[in-house]
This record gives sequence, structure tokens and C-alpha cells, in this order.
Amino acid sequence: MIRRRAAYAAFTFVCLASVAAPRPAAARDFAAPALAGDRAVPGQMVEDPPQYGLFYDAPEPSFYTGFAPRAQDPKRLHIHLGRGDQLRVTLVLSDQVLRDYARDLRERDQTYRSLVDGGRLVLTQNRAFEDFEETLRDVDLGRLVAEEPSLSPDALRARNLALLERLNPGRVFHIRIPVHAAVARWLGELRPADRVHMDTDRRLELLNALLPTRLWLSELPAGAAAALDDLVRHAPPDTADASAAAIDALAPAYTALLARVSDDRYPARDGMLTFDEFTAIYPVGTVAAYTTWHGRQIPEYPTPGRRAFTTHQRTLTADHVPVDDSYSYSPWLPYMHVGPTMHNAIHTPWWKMTPADAKFLPAVWRDVTRGSRDGAPFSHLRLLSRGPMSHGCTHLNTGHIAELRQILPADSERLYDVDVFLAKSDLYDVFDIDGDLQPEVMGVRYFIAYSLINGKPDRLRVKNERRAYYDWLYGGDLSFENDQGVFHDVRDCRFVGRDAEEGRQYGRLLLREADYQPETVQFYRMVDIPFARELRKVGVTYPGTELFVGHEARREAALHASAERGER
Repeated sequence: MIRRRAAYAAFTFVCLASVAAPRPAAARDFAAPALAGDRAVPGQMVEDPPQYGLFYDAPEPSFYTGFAPRAQDPKRLHIHLGRGDQLRVTLVLSDQVLRDYARDLRERDQTYRSLVDGGRLVLTQNRAFEDFEETLRDVDLGRLVAEEPSLSPDALRARNLALLERLNPGRVFHIRIPVHAAVARWLGELRPADRVHMDTDRRLELLNALLPTRLWLSELPAGAAAALDDLVRHAPPDTADASAAAIDALAPAYTALLARVSDDRYPARDGMLTFDEFTAIYPVGTVAAYTTWHGRQIPEYPTPGRRAFTTHQRTLTADHVPVDDSYSYSPWLPYMHVGPTMHNAIHTPWWKMTPADAKFLPAVWRDVTRGSRDGAPFSHLRLLSRGPMSHGCTHLNTGHIAELRQILPADSERLYDVDVFLAKSDLYDVFDIDGDLQPEVMGVRYFIAYSLINGKPDRLRVKNERRAYYDWLYGGDLSFENDQGVFHDVRDCRFVGRDAEEGRQYGRLLLREADYQPETVQFYRMVDIPFARELRKVGVTYPGTELFVGHEARREAALHASAERGER
């Protein structure tokens, strides 16, 4: 693991030599002013009610109170930033994750409740934990866990899958792809020259085509080249018009190779590729710059490529939690070193704003009491600007980065095995999200983008209206058929090694718009940074025992170390 961290740190320095990244600047001095690509109009206002962002009173730590599952195997995760300023997180659900799901919820609930009752965890500001507990009572979680010894493994899996879907509506996908259709589609990718010779790039292309938009191999697994060559040799000569019998004859070798290169994440049962996935899509903020695309301005992505989470250079962990309260003690996940002290990372917006600071927010945003612990309106708001905003990092709102940390493996050491796929500015995240063999461009319904001056919201970059916003965001690439967004002649991104490259071209693709996911976190009185980090890991595979003992000693050590480093 140490070797990988060192090697990846060296790699990021090399990458920076060839990428025109913005000059690093201290966060507190940073601005994202109006740019030439904006469509700002004086007096332009947000037209939506206060249903976005996270309202709060003071920068305090928080813990996640939603119901997303926890990955145990990093290979089952795919994190993808595509054109359009959204981050997709897809988890292929293993049998073990599903069988553990109800007990994982119980472990979290019981740990939080014990810490609260024991005085270790003092809840503040909002009432998200009470909502969390009420939901678990509504589903009768205690009874569900008590029933488990009487259930077969398959019955337990099915019951917990239904529970996961009930608690995460619209985010759980049951994928059932006919093997016959998958083989036929793969045969359509073959060329006559493939029977004569294939280089490594071509082999990788055909291996990833075994299950397009889900396989992201960047190097050949052991033995895969010979198995692929054999599969190509046995393919019917007329791949464009292969008989049903010829396709079915090839299916066993196809499914065996797919299982081999995917670690059997996509198993074949009764003639179907059968698996279940959880997919979350979040709006993000990216670097405060535009690039030109077909004569139009679109948000720029300055550091494309396949990155791995890496160490924070001062705390020496990928599971970093800043002591600077600008980030509200949220997860801060580095994926790139910038010089000896700075990073590109996934983290929350840093500026502290009141609803009144944002002149583009209607008055109703200033009197939000929903979820307030004392019933008074919240004084502050964390509101993501989707589009140009950062000086190189990827911004996620507070509740969404809390959910991302929940989905990631609990063990901090496993974070180094998680890759983040960052596309080039003009290349889309194309994904067959529901397994109907009709891939779509991934998007999310969130239409707020604004500039920043002296740490305060300035003005909207574009009108907060779906069609106007999309025209600005996609640089005119999106048209509409009735109310359905449609793209023509666009490309996705492929990744060769650690490099992002132009991928497949599509004649016509629909836009898939995920709903904005409400942010579910509970604020609490600060204990210390190690406590904040460990509390986010709690679950059935990571019991919270350590949270109940040794807090004072850890707190003093952490405060002393922070003072010595002067870290943020």
C-alpha cells in the first residue's frame, strides 16, 4: 500500500507538468468572479423554493443520517465525473453487502443512540437524527434484524434488497440483461482484422465491450488475452448476421471471460446477466474556467484522467478531515497532489454564506425553519454552485460528500484502492443505468450556478431554469423532443492507463436526469477530528467501540498536532 501511495504521488506531479491547471491559491483569498462564458442578467433570481443545499447555524461536524449502502470491495465501485458537472457513484451490490444491510443500519443507529445517551455525542442545530430513527421505526428495523436467523441466505438477500430500495427510491437498479443480446452486441464490435492480430489497446477495447459502460479495464488481466483471442477465433464468420444458434454456442465462453475480467461482479444465471446496483448522481462545482467547444463556452475540467484517492500531504491519510471550520469538518478526499502542500480533492464548498448574502435568493430562503432543533430560522446555507467555481478541486455539498463517504469502504486504508474517473471537458458520462441496452447521458436536476467575490455570492451565471441552464451547461449540445433532452453526435470518455481519451461516438442519446438528493446529516458538538473521522465509519463491519473510550487523550493529541502543523 505504501508503495502505491508513493508511486501515485510521483505520478500526479508528472501529470501537472502537462496539464494547464489553475494556480493554487489559499481558499480564504479565492474568488470565482463572473466570466466571459456567463449569461448573467442583473436582478436574475433563483426561481425554486428552498429545497436545495444545507441550512445550518454554525460550522460544526456532522454524521450521515441517510440509508445508502456501504461498499466492502473497492472493485465494485465506479466514481465518474462527466461533462455537465455531475459525479456518478455506482456500487455493484454484493450478496454480503445486501445480507448485512439491515444489521448495518442497526449498528449505526445503536451506536449513535448510545453515544447520545452517554453524553459523548451532543446533537445540535437540526433534527436529522430523529428523522433517521423515525424512519427505522417505520420499517420496523428491530423486527427485521430479529427475523434474520430464520431466513435462508437468498431470502435474506431479497428482503434486504427490497428494504434498500424502499429507503432509497429511484436509486436501486435491478439489472437483467439477456446473455444472447449481450453476446450479439459484442459480436457487432468485431472487425475482420481482429482475427489476424490485436494489439493491447484493441484487446482492452474488446474486453471492455463485453459489458459496455460497466467495464473499465486499463490493463490486461492475467490470461485474459489468450481467452479473448480464443473467443474471437470461435466467433461466427458473419458477425453482423450471426444465427441464434451460433450466438448461443458462443455464450458459455463469453460469460466465462466476462466473469474472469470482472471478478464475477456480473454473474450469468438462467440465460441472464443478473445483478443489482445502487447509483447516486450529485451536482458538482469544478474549476472556475471555461473552455471552447464548437464555438461555445462550456465548463473546463483541468485534470482529466483516472485518479486514485491519495494521501493528504500533512495528515498522511486519504480519509482527511480539515480542522479549518470553513469545510465544516466534512470529509476531504484528495486525488491529486499539487506541489508539496496543496491538493486537488473532493470536498465541500468552503465559503460561509447567509441566505441574505445571495441577492439572487428570494426572501423565502431567509426564513427556513424546516428541521431546526430550536424552531428558529437557520442563519447560514451551504449551496453548491454547479459549474465553474473551484481553483481545481471538485465541490460536493455537505450532505452529498457525507453520503459518498458512507458508500466508500469504512477502512481508511481501502480508500487508496478506489479510482475516480475524471473525463475531459467535452466528453460525457454515458451509462446504461437500468440495463436495457440503451445507454444514456447521466445528469441531475439542479440548475444553480453563481459567481463568488470576496468569499460572498455575487450573481447567477445563468438563469435558474432548466432549458436555459442546460443550453449554457452543454454549450448547445442538448435539444428537446417534447420535454425529453436529446443529444446527437456526442462522445463518451475512455481511459487508457491513467489517461482520459476520446471514446465512442453516439448518434443519438437521451439525457437521464436524476433527482436532486436531499441532504441528510446531523450536526453535533465538536469532540475531536479522530472522533469525526471514526463516527463516519460505523457499521456492521466497523463497530463503533473505539468511539466510547479514550476521547480526552485523543482530543489533546490531535489539537497539539494540529497546532504544530498549522494545518487546515
